[in-house]
Amino acid sequence: MKNFILIFALIINANFVFGQAISYRYIKPIKGHGQDLRKGLEDKTKKYNSKESDPRIYTFAVRASQRGSMSGVLRMSYGETLGELSVGGSGQPGMMEYWMENVDKYIESNSPSEIFTLRKSATHNDALGTEKPFRRVFHYIIKPGQWDKFWKVRDNLPKAIEESGVDFDVNAFQSFAGGPRGHVRIVVFGKDMKSFEPGSGDWQKIRSAYEKIYGEDSWDIDWELSRNSQREWGNSVELLEFMPELSSPLLDK
Repeated sequence: MKNFILIFALIINANFVFGQAISYRYIKPIKGHGQDLRKGLEDKTKKYNSKESDPRIYTFAVRASQRGSMSGVLRMSYGETLGELSVGGSGQPGMMEYWMENVDKYIESNSPSEIFTLRKSATHNDALGTEKPFRRVFHYIIKPGQWDKFWKVRDNLPKAIEESGVDFDVNAFQSFAGGPRGHVRIVVFGKDMKSFEPGSGDWQKIRSAYEKIYGEDSWDIDWELSRNSQREWGNSVELLEFMPELSSPLLDK
């Protein structure tokens, strides 16, 4: 009985602490069957992932990546909590059979799935719908014992973004299972490719707001802490584009 209570408490605590969760994998089509794969994913999503009670799945085209094939897609499951995250086929009657008959035959390879939890303290996201379909995704591997140094500047950013008045949306995730220890995924949203061009002045506004809140030179000091906390290997940047036609209906936010 004591063990049951302990396990139950851990589950409740995990959901409370971690909040939103995602699981994703890269899917590479058989050569010449990219459109067949996308049509199969579109039909499967409409059939099994369109109702409010269905598992939520979102699909992204890979535009530039060291992780996924340029001809492939990233398929992401979403849950409000770890407990709501759909993994291993979701248990929907007939879904796996449908997948094998209509989707799997067009797949050359899948990457392993990795589960992430949202770090709310480092997230600032007001983007609605498809107004910002592009995602510039930064992958970092954090050294053991260096988490506080890595997250300091990123946990401070949302307040500085608000203070600056800049339209800047960023999500922060940390790996829960299925990936390298210390894997962090930072996602910056963009309306188009122009959104990622340097020199807009927005970053300088955020920096000024940051130093107004946290003190002179805090920007450089805190970013240096973050850089020094990262391993020299495993870091990369990729560009994804949201594909609403291959995805569940969007949440309000």
